[in-house]
Amino acid sequence: MMLEKIVEQYGVEEVVAKTKISKKNLEKLMKGDFSGMTRPQAYGFLKILQREFGESEFDDLKSQLDAWFLQAESEHNQEIFIASETPKEIKAKRWIVIALGLVVVLTAFYLAQKEFIGPPEQAQQAMEKSDVLDSLPVKSIEKESSQVETEAPKKEGSVPPPLDAGDSLESSAARMQNVVEENTSQPYVPLENAVITPHVKLWLGVIDLKTKKRSAKVTDSPYEIDSKGKRVIVTGHGRFEISDAFGNLFKFNDAKKHYFLIDDGMVKEIDFSEFKRLTGGKGW
Repeated sequence: MMLEKIVEQYGVEEVVAKTKISKKNLEKLMKGDFSGMTRPQAYGFLKILQREFGESEFDDLKSQLDAWFLQAESEHNQEIFIASETPKEIKAKRWIVIALGLVVVLTAFYLAQKEFIGPPEQAQQAMEKSDVLDSLPVKSIEKESSQVETEAPKKEGSVPPPLDAGDSLESSAARMQNVVEENTSQPYVPLENAVITPHVKLWLGVIDLKTKKRSAKVTDSPYEIDSKGKRVIVTGHGRFEISDAFGNLFKFNDAKKHYFLIDDGMVKEIDFSEFKRLTGGKGW
């Protein structure tokens, strides 16, 4: 396998430094053990190795990846097929359900007839009560119904608490703004050897917050995120996903602009206002 020869030639530490692939994942790639790796993550590692050491050097590794994920997909489909029921079993269960339903309906009908019809004396009493109700004036019935409606309890609505006498509109607005910011803040997520994998051609912009240096590119190939330092990454209107060596996988299918803050191995998504604050009020 050419990967083993490259590691023997350059040494593990130098290969790790050039590719940013962790030593653990590099050893798994050399052994052909891709368990625990998602498809985008594994092929992202392959793209990085091809970029650094030549595409033709890793044909064997690509073949192993193709075979591995093809077998995994086949086993998954086989499990689904085995677990599925045959048409005869489905048809038999359907008839059982229909029979049980008929039994329940007939039982309910019998009990209802027995309860409401009853002996002839009860039926006669029911008819006499019905005649009395029919003889009552319509207005009296409407009056009784209106009384019942007025006596019904009113639902308590959620009333916002009143402002304190000493509070001004500005202080109240400030408190509301703090609540909104607390609810919309996003937590940091640790990433290692993170890769952006576009599903279509994607515009990417990077701003180094220390040097203020900017770079941009359009690509449909996996893009490795440099997690060192402090920088902002902006994406264009395209579908993509982010994966890393920890097994994290984040999918973005809304075709909107996204802004990410990278801070020494930690990443979180930010909004446009936070992006402008970090870049000194400048857009892209």
